[in-house]
Amino acid sequence: MIISAAVAGMGVALLPSYLIEEELERGSLVALSDRAMPTEFSYYIMQPESKRTSNATVLFRNWLLRQVSHVPSDAAT
Repeated sequence: MIISAAVAGMGVALLPSYLIEEELERGSLVALSDRAMPTEFSYYIMQPESKRTSNATVLFRNWLLRQVSHVPSDAAT
């Protein structure tokens, strides 16, 4: 459901890349950042290309990256 919502342009999704491989290959979702979160899992901020420069998207991405930048590197253990 969240994947469909992100593809439809309803917002961003924080998902492991293996769940959205096809969407990434088709270009229906793109990464907002190439920065990884230090966890035992990988998460990517994805969105439709058409929303990439939307002010709300940029603000959200910047906020989220600031939040995870404060996570200690050993947080996954």
